[in-house]
Amino acid sequence: MSLSIYKELPVEQADRQARPIEVGIVGLGLIGGSLARALASRAGARVTGLDRDADVIDRALAEGVLKAGGVLNSANDTLSDQPDNPDDSWHLLAPCEIVFVCTPVDDVIPMALQAARVCSGLITDAASVKQPIMSGLVLDRFIGGHPMAGSERRGYAHASDSLFENALYILCVRPGSQLPLDRMEQLEQLIRQIGATPLRMSAEAHDQAVAAVSHLPHVAASALSLLAARLDQGDLARLAAGGFRDITRIASANPRLWTDICQHSAPYLVPILDQFLELIQSFRNDLYTKDTAGLEKFFFQAGFYRNTLPVDGRGALISQSPLTVFIHDRPGELGRITTLLGEQGINISNIRIRESRAYEGGVLQLLIASSDQAAKAAWILEEAGYVCD
Repeated sequence: MSLSIYKELPVEQADRQARPIEVGIVGLGLIGGSLARALASRAGARVTGLDRDADVIDRALAEGVLKAGGVLNSANDTLSDQPDNPDDSWHLLAPCEIVFVCTPVDDVIPMALQAARVCSGLITDAASVKQPIMSGLVLDRFIGGHPMAGSERRGYAHASDSLFENALYILCVRPGSQLPLDRMEQLEQLIRQIGATPLRMSAEAHDQAVAAVSHLPHVAASALSLLAARLDQGDLARLAAGGFRDITRIASANPRLWTDICQHSAPYLVPILDQFLELIQSFRNDLYTKDTAGLEKFFFQAGFYRNTLPVDGRGALISQSPLTVFIHDRPGELGRITTLLGEQGINISNIRIRESRAYEGGVLQLLIASSDQAAKAAWILEEAGYVCD
């Protein structure tokens, strides 16, 4: 039946549907590596990857994630003037229909221009700041991209083809762009195939929103961690092992990466920091003057807004949900729980075990990828006889 359908299609259209899309990825860190895995396994794409780490390229090739790969270094970060120079890994991108540049913000523009020299396809990026790139890159076939997903973990070793599941994927096009609509739709279709939801925004609107809901929280989490470190005389760390550790988890992110992000986000982040400091100063004043009504208003309004946030999908921050499981002190309990969840396709991103004075046994704390997966996990374990919280 499929043969008769293809006979009715124009030759070029049938060819596009019959063959896998050729995709290039520059930078195989957590985001680039996860894109490579997701595009290969979920979209059936033929992925070509470039990275500065030869071990990463070798691993991705051995795993079948890449169909071709090349190493970039100080000698060939810049494309040779000889188009057929076999030492230039950039030429591997020539057949690609879409190239994703997944590098730190400072490297996006030069890498995108290099890719555009050898590839006539669409060029996009994955940086969390858009306006500096969109204003500095004069390339009509460039689409600014930002997958709203990530982890405090780094590198290709932690890449996952499920990283973008239910995540928003922001796309920005320069005003007045002559980019054909079907090129944008081709990219949006790929994004849907890896489990994400494409959303078009202006670069300015994106940067202002992300400064508030992603960049500021990273600054706040880091400040809380630093303050605790300065106050710690030996016992504070033990008290901070629970909720404090959870709310400051994003402070464990790559410091060099976040220095880069915050510097480029400064035009939007600084005004939001000013507003944040005003809120903290107002709270301090209400606390100092014993203004009970002001303090209650602060907590009420914050809680009310937080309770109106959507529970489905994922936003700019890492959206893992904690699940507490009370376990008996007997052999095989941990293995039984992980097996029960693994058989149902539920991924556990982190596990902590602690003793419980109020319960004969221990307490298992699991970090699950999303709130709906955590709810499903709780139901599975309750059905198996465990008590969850």
